[in-house]
Amino acid sequence: MVGSGRRALVVVGASAGGIGSASHLLGSLGAKFPLPIVVAQHLDPTHPSHLVEVLARRSALPVRLLEPGGPLEPGVVYVVPPGHDADVAGDVVALTPRERPGPTPSIDRLLRSAATAYGEGLIAVILSGAGTDGAEGAAEVSKQGGTVLVEDP
Repeated sequence: MVGSGRRALVVVGASAGGIGSASHLLGSLGAKFPLPIVVAQHLDPTHPSHLVEVLARRSALPVRLLEPGGPLEPGVVYVVPPGHDADVAGDVVALTPRERPGPTPSIDRLLRSAATAYGEGLIAVILSGAGTDGAEGAAEVSKQGGTVLVEDP
């Protein structure tokens, strides 16, 4: 997949308690990891997030807050900002302010749009936690031929 010239993307979905797992995952990747990575985590939009800084301390890859409209670059980790839903369209991610308050980004929504855009080139990583957000999206990733990895709690 990576060497075949096909587009590929990694999406990581985690609950609020998944910072340790996300840090460990990103810390295990080398500085020359060839794919863009989008991280969505259940975060309370009313509190400042330090997720970018926390992940950057462990990752050899640059970690950035996702900004709408910019292209996804290989070897960069993008964090979905709190209070926003994210949709993948090609090599860009659109951000939509969430209409209802709450700490839950729609990981399902992100995964469904990424599965449509990337098909078998998508790798979805679901980190353990409370709730089921990510389960339906993971099923869509699998249906579209992508790869789903789920953390064993």
